[in-house]
Amino acid sequence: MSLIKTLWRCVFSPRLYSIYEVTSVGRLIDKSYEPRSLERWGDQIVVSFATMWSISIYATPLVAIFMYQRSYPLADNMYILSKLVLGTGLILFASLAARGCSRASNPVYLKFVKTLNDAKAHYNYETKQELQKYDFEFWAWPIDYKIPAIDEDQSREKLTLRKIGKSNSRIRRQGRKEFILTLPCKFVSFIVAHTFAIKMMYPGSISIMNWVLRSTLLKGRIDLIKQGAERFKLITADNNQIDAIFIDRRNKSTNGNILVITCEGNCGFYENGIITTPLSKGYSLLGWNHPGFGCSTGAPYPIQEENAIDCIMRFAIDHLKFQEQQIILFGWSIGGYTATWAAMNYPSIKSLILDATFDDVLPLAYATMSSSLEGIVRNVIRDYLNLNIAEQLNRYNGTVLIVRRTEDEIICTPSNVLAGNRGNMLLTKLLIRRYPHLFSDSAESAALLAKYLGADSVTKKTLIDMVKVDEKYCLELIKLDNEQNGGVRYPSTLGQNLNSKSKEQLTIFLATMYMKDQSSSHCVPLNIDLFQPGWNPATI
Repeated sequence: MSLIKTLWRCVFSPRLYSIYEVTSVGRLIDKSYEPRSLERWGDQIVVSFATMWSISIYATPLVAIFMYQRSYPLADNMYILSKLVLGTGLILFASLAARGCSRASNPVYLKFVKTLNDAKAHYNYETKQELQKYDFEFWAWPIDYKIPAIDEDQSREKLTLRKIGKSNSRIRRQGRKEFILTLPCKFVSFIVAHTFAIKMMYPGSISIMNWVLRSTLLKGRIDLIKQGAERFKLITADNNQIDAIFIDRRNKSTNGNILVITCEGNCGFYENGIITTPLSKGYSLLGWNHPGFGCSTGAPYPIQEENAIDCIMRFAIDHLKFQEQQIILFGWSIGGYTATWAAMNYPSIKSLILDATFDDVLPLAYATMSSSLEGIVRNVIRDYLNLNIAEQLNRYNGTVLIVRRTEDEIICTPSNVLAGNRGNMLLTKLLIRRYPHLFSDSAESAALLAKYLGADSVTKKTLIDMVKVDEKYCLELIKLDNEQNGGVRYPSTLGQNLNSKSKEQLTIFLATMYMKDQSSSHCVPLNIDLFQPGWNPATI
């Protein structure tokens, strides 16, 4: 009975990738697990079947059309199908049996299976430390944290763009005729959003992409483990499994008591993403993969993204024991969506850093699609993939830093034009919301800001000299406004009783404080010197 149980476990246990060992001098090294020939053969067959199954939903209609065009009788079709299913089933069964037998005779794998089963039976600090010595398929990893069903600490309901939209506009009831006329467009939009649109927006969620990058991600994860990282499985409110990694620098470095939570781009993974920059400055770090990326389950639709970052924030506060005020949110590119969502719902964070981020995905979608499809594009974005980062940013009143790439080729409309960088609009919308009196009386400040943001470095200096920006004078005005309002308040009254020249000075000064430039393209890592919490008017 014990042999049968062992074989059963070995057949259906996860694939083992790597083993970590501590040397006599305390150095952590990794050793790749070397499966025996039968296990390697069985694994290849099982993985091939899994890949074929994942693409079968797309291939099945093509096969059906082919058989129909060849005019095969239904009986012949069923006979061919049954033979195919029987043959593949036998091959799959044989490969699973071979894999299980090979594993059962391998003492290295048997030790791993025992460690895994001990951890699942009694998951605590000791058993997890033993389990951390192995890198294996994530589906078998025990659950480290599950977001509470009832949020006792925050009774308030989470703010979302869907709720903001409903509160900002009246919901017009459609008549029967209007509903029928718009139904085809809505149906097409639904199909587009749930097939290729989500894949275009988040290519990192494509199965083949995860398969191609598997060895690269494994190497990156191993490098992080060697630096003292600890891996976690988190369960979101919608039961997605989020693969997260934590590096604890508390009491080990100057910035160690501050936690940086990274939010990757649309093809970024924590294993090889933006975490290197904050790590270089000694911060504690919590990285995670989007739903559908790497080992995380689900798909990166906005609601699943929101549930994922909400789970990450609660895990950092409840489990890792960081205060909200000790957290910096760092979002790159499309990761600005989850970063601003978290900032909007956790407003006491220390800082929000947005690198190479846009204001709204709709203008970028318009730029990539034909103008004849604008109606469908708008429905797809606003109904299913509404990434309006600026709208969320304007619900956060804390410290924020925007980093713009001056040679960005991704988020510019038109492409490769600095004046068309959507980061310009992100900053503009932020300043208009926070300092409305600087832009209320005339369009001069807005026009000056647009000219400044679209200028090269030489023209910028000329504009600053022309406007005669006096940093000391601007800081005095901001400090006086803070004192009159009992602290920093947004929307601010700054500029309420000032002349146009003073408003122009403040506009340019605030732009230099809220936004920093990096002379690079979109995907180049952020310079270490530019990674800093940002400017806080309360410290004046």
